[in-house]
Amino acid sequence: MKFSAHTTKLAIAASFGSLTYGFTSGLGGSIPGLPSFIEYFGYLDNPSIADAFNGLYAGGGIIGCILGGIVSGKFGRKKAIFLGGLLGIIGGALMTGAVNLVMLYISRFIAGISIGMCVMLTPIWQTEIAPAQGRGFLVGLHGVMILTGYALSMWSVYGFYWLERGFNWRIPLSFQLIWPLCLSIIIWKLPESPRWLLENNKISETRKVLEIIDPSTTDESFQIILDQFAKESQLSTWKSLITHKPNRKRLIVGFLIMFSAQSTGDLTIANYGPTLYRNLGFSPSKQIMLSACYCSTAVLYNFIASLIMDKLGRKKMMFIGLTGCCVCLIGLAIVLALFSESKNMDGNRSAVFLLYFRLTFYATFLDATTYVYATEIWPTHLRGIGSSLSFLGMFISMLAYITPVTTALENIKWKFYVIFICLTAVNSVIVFWYFPETKNLTLEEIGALFGDYDEDSVIGDDKEIEGIELNDSSDSQHEVKKIHESILDKKIGDV
Repeated sequence: MKFSAHTTKLAIAASFGSLTYGFTSGLGGSIPGLPSFIEYFGYLDNPSIADAFNGLYAGGGIIGCILGGIVSGKFGRKKAIFLGGLLGIIGGALMTGAVNLVMLYISRFIAGISIGMCVMLTPIWQTEIAPAQGRGFLVGLHGVMILTGYALSMWSVYGFYWLERGFNWRIPLSFQLIWPLCLSIIIWKLPESPRWLLENNKISETRKVLEIIDPSTTDESFQIILDQFAKESQLSTWKSLITHKPNRKRLIVGFLIMFSAQSTGDLTIANYGPTLYRNLGFSPSKQIMLSACYCSTAVLYNFIASLIMDKLGRKKMMFIGLTGCCVCLIGLAIVLALFSESKNMDGNRSAVFLLYFRLTFYATFLDATTYVYATEIWPTHLRGIGSSLSFLGMFISMLAYITPVTTALENIKWKFYVIFICLTAVNSVIVFWYFPETKNLTLEEIGALFGDYDEDSVIGDDKEIEGIELNDSSDSQHEVKKIHESILDKKIGDV
């Protein structure tokens, strides 16, 4: 497949799933802090209720990840994405009309299931329709649109902040219905994933979809996909996750990179931005404005990431992102230890600067890159369930980090960030030494990079594969391509 304006339009259309996740998640970082919302639900003296609000959301996300992997594998990517959108509509409607805490909690949990499906399935579909040379840009749009959703939610809360009573939170909550509704309609206008069709033996439909995505599709390029699928289908889905060495590495790498990204403290900052700024002495309106500006800035950085990802490489970007975040978190912890809850506005402004400077590394080098990497490393027959297990890393970290935030910030204050500093330092080393580079490789060539052909003695011994895995130079990638071509020549010759 070739990179084209048409594939870009398809990727953007699917990004309503990204907007669904971003907008709904952003509401969790702004709405619970509104005085009128606190007064209505009566948790002024029990701030842990806000933690439960976001904790149930993360718990729903875990279920959504697993459900999305199962449904997308059995019924197709489109139907699974539609289900995610439908659950988003139901959860959003219940949340908008919530009259008590029970109704609020149930609606937030349903919304969590929705975004768990959407945030995982959107990049899967984008990955499977994207060409190798443009995959970083196309799937990177997922990260751009997530932050766009975050920014829109924050600005909507800020825009209606001045209204009285419940209007200043019910109106923004109602806006979360827009994105899953659009997604549920648009998804039926998009083609099904050609690789899922092939997995389900719909050969003629696969060819038709490939020609829709890329009219220049040839018999040769189609044969390569057929050959690769024949190779992959020899392994049973669940069993091969554990028994197949390359899949075990995928499982570790995919889960770890999603967990590592959130271990930089991003979830705490994005979901509890107003709380952080309140502790720094800013007024309620400025708390929301600073959070909105933070998310808006991240949109630009994520777009830059999508442009440079295919040139700079995934591994290098993730390492730079983790290292930069670690340094900024050290500075932030020092400043918070000195000036948090003080009236020294110069010190407080320094903390805000470090929050934004950390965003430069996270949003430019880490955020969008992780979504691309966690989906492209999986072979077709395992991409649904494999990606869902990768994204579990994000939601498990979300559950672990945001549920105790209010209590942690009140009791251990700046020391909470020491956890993120230590984890990020360790994770940056793991990424540097253990993660293979995947830039500009087709999904089929990535299989060779992870050693999928080792067990058939097509490539050679483990040492050869390990050398390829840990070397991200252009020579290494050229070697992988040569290996892949030799495999295909052998298979076609046998036919």
